[in-house]
Amino acid sequence: MKTSFILLLTFFPLILIGQDLKCCETEKEIETYLNGNWKKKDADDKQQYLYEFNDGIGKFKVFDIKENGILERAEVNQPDIRILKKKTGFEIEHDFGGLKTYTGIKYLDSTRLIVTRRDGAEKEYYKVSK
Repeated sequence: MKTSFILLLTFFPLILIGQDLKCCETEKEIETYLNGNWKKKDADDKQQYLYEFNDGIGKFKVFDIKENGILERAEVNQPDIRILKKKTGFEIEHDFGGLKTYTGIKYLDSTRLIVTRRDGAEKEYYKVSK
């Protein structure tokens, strides 16, 4: 019993600090902050990502940036997305026509997004103007 209590006290604070959302308490608020164009931090400047939400269903689109600055839709699968509220925080569900993947939202504000994969790997994005 004592061991269980100690483990609970050890891991409970980690659960509480696992997600740092400066903006949001609902799925709708997450959608509002995610809407727009994003780029990966410290990555190839040749791609840009667009989140678009409408009534709970969203699109995740990948664009290649051409030499003249024009955005051209990349030839990769571009999933439908939804925001899910779980006990551990918010997740983005990517639906590739039946195959679903999930990324956790570790940090989100109006200019920065950090997502985590199931294996713990993180990716950071920053918002760009259209």
